Amino acid sequence: MAPIEYRDFDGNVEALGAMAADSWNEEYGINTWPDLYRPDLARHFFSCVDDPRYLVGAYDGIKLVAFIANLPRTYRFQGQRYKGALSCMLVGHKEYRRQGIIIKMIKECLLRNEDLGCDFTLLTLEKKHRSAFIFDKHLKPNHRIELIKTLHPVTRPIDLAKVTQAERLKRYEIAAIKLFGAHRPIGSPKVPGSVRPYQRKDLGQILELTGRYSDEKCLVRIFDEKTLSDQLDTAGVTTTVVYERDGRIGGFLNFTYNDLVGLRGRQRWAWLDFLYWEGLKYKEKKALLAELEKISRAAGCIGILEWNKGYYANGPLYRSRFIFYPRYIDLNAWIFNPNLSFKGMKSIFEQQI
Repeated sequence: MAPIEYRDFDGNVEALGAMAADSWNEEYGINTWPDLYRPDLARHFFSCVDDPRYLVGAYDGIKLVAFIANLPRTYRFQGQRYKGALSCMLVGHKEYRRQGIIIKMIKECLLRNEDLGCDFTLLTLEKKHRSAFIFDKHLKPNHRIELIKTLHPVTRPIDLAKVTQAERLKRYEIAAIKLFGAHRPIGSPKVPGSVRPYQRKDLGQILELTGRYSDEKCLVRIFDEKTLSDQLDTAGVTTTVVYERDGRIGGFLNFTYNDLVGLRGRQRWAWLDFLYWEGLKYKEKKALLAELEKISRAAGCIGILEWNKGYYANGPLYRSRFIFYPRYIDLNAWIFNPNLSFKGMKSIFEQQI
């Protein structure tokens, strides 16, 4: 048998998606998992990759048996700019487990990121998942790694019956959702401005809004026009709604269509990625959320999902009947820059992939 070769990903997103589906369906069983490998979604994620070394595949001959993506990023933190990477989509073929391939993949990823001049790499791991045990046992003791934040989702059902079936909700959970009123549509209040879908002419104003977040104890992603344009509107993948008043964009909500997959099939959710609504009144924020729900429902989504990233006041989510969901992931930083530390950091302006 020839040795496993670790090399640049060959770009075959269909093969990646098939390998991930085989592996995760077996791994999660009756539970659902986010299909980050859907070809149109994967191409969207990879559109920011400007060097082939950021995408790593493990190959048995021509067969892809493991994969990890490192998406290049620029960030602000404590008044400084840093080059980073968001490591995500780690997956290994179910028939190649217990061969140390995943550990070697992560080490290869770290070496590449350091060679590319990254100051740090971000990586999220689901608590109690097999990859988290590998991380704690084999990698954490030998690398400078800081836990940034434990994240959990908050959700808003759009189609409660389909959410119940997909997530196997218990009767008391359904009763609690109905008692809380989270199954009813978000009402759209009258506001002095207008809520509408994003248009290309809004790009400059939204870019300016993304730069307003403070980087004091917050890691803030820096966009350029190209990457932000792709993030705000990619057909069938990402969508954005804006709040406009007196000819100015006062806020926006950006979200991605993610599929959660399980034995009961594939269901689409709207995942909030980036937003800005500082300075808006609650009714204006609620109007944005109502438009988000309207567009998501029309796109066939069964629910809306956000993570507690902490960079904005999320009280309006709970007032609009978003609910806590008990699923936890740890956001970690692999740090290469000896002068950098994220200790004390409380929030992050970045999407969860």
